[in-house]
Amino acid sequence: MRSLVRPLLSALFLTLAATGSAPAQDAGKTAPPKAAAPAKPGKAKVMPGSPMAQVKFGEPAYPLTDDGTYRDYMGRIVGEYGRRCVRQEQFGWELAKGDQERLDRIFQGTMTGFGQTGYLTGEIKPKAVTDPETIVFLADRAKHRLLMVWVPMETSVLLMMCDTDTATTPRKP
Repeated sequence: MRSLVRPLLSALFLTLAATGSAPAQDAGKTAPPKAAAPAKPGKAKVMPGSPMAQVKFGEPAYPLTDDGTYRDYMGRIVGEYGRRCVRQEQFGWELAKGDQERLDRIFQGTMTGFGQTGYLTGEIKPKAVTDPETIVFLADRAKHRLLMVWVPMETSVLLMMCDTDTATTPRKP
């Protein structure tokens, strides 16, 4: 994965307070502005993998909720390919500043999990993604196509995913 230096991406950082919240904040650029807390307050919940994709992560991740901005962002991306998001998940990992080794382990371990589960992945370059360090993949398995958006930041990394379907187009009379 690429460098942790993120001059072109907003300051979207995951912070985990003692209450277990995991907000992500945005300075108004291409990444979604915020994520809400994990499901339960108190001790922050981590997940070993994606229930939707049935893939194990390189390291357990914090599940993030969406106020609609992640869905809109992914919808713009996948819309370029004639598809729409039908289900979504988003996860985050905290990193020490400059910890490229851990970032690589999270990314490579998770992408290996997709391969081991039978997904064929391919990087795409959608116009909706203007940040050069944001990496976007389509992952296909059987009749499923997932969109994966990796957003590395200075002290965290975000993975947004959605299960896609063919976009519906209005029928002509």
